[in-house]
Formats: sequence, structure tokens, C-alpha cells
Amino acid sequence: MKTIDNHGNLVSEINHCRTLDGRFITTNTTYNTNTGRTIFQNIIVRESNGKVSNTNVFGGKLLP
Repeated sequence: MKTIDNHGNLVSEINHCRTLDGRFITTNTTYNTNTGRTIFQNIIVRESNGKVSNTNVFGGKLLP
């Protein structure tokens, strides 16, 4: 899901995916609307056994 401002610039996006080994990965990425560069990315991984890990990245992104 993408969020766009009134000028058509990408503000943020949320992506969900499931891997073959049963993990669910959710990424939430926020962009600078003036430059288009990534400001922040939050990555949440839920393992098939229920373990959840959370990673925050400032000024870049790890996953698309």
C-alpha cells in the first residue's frame, strides 16, 4: 500500500510478504517528499514459531 501526497509524491509504503519457510515480513518505509530519499524503515519479521523481531533503519532501507 502506498501513500501519496497532493502533489503525487510518494510519502510512505507498507509491504507484506510470506516466505517459503513460513515467515511473515512487514516493511513500513517513509520517504522525504522533496528528494524521494528514504528517511526511515521499520521491518517486522514473525517466525513460524511465533517469535517476532523488529528492526528500525534510519536514513536508508534494508528491504524493498
